[in-house]
Amino acid sequence: MNDGIDPVQDREWQILHDRITETLDQFGRKDAFGKGDYWLVDDNWGWRRHQLEIQNLNLIKPHVITALQRNLSGYPEWCIAAGVYPGLQDWPEAGMGLIIYDDEVIDELQRRYLPPEFRDLRYEGSRRVFDP
Repeated sequence: MNDGIDPVQDREWQILHDRITETLDQFGRKDAFGKGDYWLVDDNWGWRRHQLEIQNLNLIKPHVITALQRNLSGYPEWCIAAGVYPGLQDWPEAGMGLIIYDDEVIDELQRRYLPPEFRDLRYEGSRRVFDP
């Protein structure tokens, strides 16, 4: 357990971290240095949120996001904040991503920066912030 962190939060954080990792390992490779497909931050800061860095755009496809969302079932206070960092030329510094809850996806993708094959992605139960 981490010092100063609520034991319930800490236990839930670990359960979800393990589930999310297991799910993502089906679709890609974890790497903290941008050489893999994703990085799930290993530090528990006491929030009810997991930080995910997506480096492979195939991981923003709806079936992957739905699989991640299923991990949050039973944890309505939790979310996965997924930033998208594929290392493409002309990628916006401000970033973009998805905030995944058990019952909703907040879609903050700026589609004009995505390759054409990813611009029409739609997520069930999503709310788009950009390019409505």
